Amino acid sequence: MRRILLIIALFIIFGIISICYLYTRKPLKFTPDAAYLWPEETHLHGEWLYETLPTGHSYFLYLPEKYRNDRDNESATLPLIVTFHGSCEKGTAVSKLGVQFTKPDFQKKIFQNGAAVLVVLSRVEYFTDPHSMSLLIQNIVLRNKCIDKTNIIGYGFSQGAKFVVELACAEPRLFRGVISGSGFYIISYKELLTVLPVSFYLALSENDSGIFEQGVKTGKLCGRWCHNSRYVQYKTRYHFLVTLKDKTEKNNETMEDWLISVVNE
Repeated sequence: MRRILLIIALFIIFGIISICYLYTRKPLKFTPDAAYLWPEETHLHGEWLYETLPTGHSYFLYLPEKYRNDRDNESATLPLIVTFHGSCEKGTAVSKLGVQFTKPDFQKKIFQNGAAVLVVLSRVEYFTDPHSMSLLIQNIVLRNKCIDKTNIIGYGFSQGAKFVVELACAEPRLFRGVISGSGFYIISYKELLTVLPVSFYLALSENDSGIFEQGVKTGKLCGRWCHNSRYVQYKTRYHFLVTLKDKTEKNNETMEDWLISVVNE
């Protein structure tokens, strides 16, 4: 009888240790790559820095004003919000997705020094190749030391919402949090185990035909099992992007409230 109890106790201890391990965030070792480090073209567009790379990538980067000429200030520890647009929406990627995160009210609330915002543009009309996108983000962070490597949030709409979840599954240590609106990535149970430490905010509408049916499994699984995650399901919102003032079902919490809690953990 004692032997049976001992075996049961060992199984319980092993289970607790395994769960703690699966929910512990592990640091990503960033990979410098010359093809992603040295831009071919650089322009200023108001508050945004626009750059293109030999890899074919292009992007807009926003830094709070006090760090635009102080990019090597590691003490800033700025969180980084990376946005992914929908198919054929490169032209509105900044105005539709990025600008909401640069407004003064949000910048004051999100973190003590504000936040950096990265608007990546797809090389074709939609996002592909999670590996190259991970390298792009890593090398932008390496070039801007004021950004905290451990505090990166991915935000996507439509095909970009599908891709940001796909990228999180391909590189589970890259993102601290992921926001996906009208996304349709179908996660596997094996992938779910790798992203348990990642905080997800996933939102879908039941009348978004074709998108809802594909994305609902991922939304429910991540919302239920991943650390500090939310899944929000609407009846008639159709194809939509998540906004800062969207409500979760938790004590009148907004997406902005949830995001602030994630970046300040």
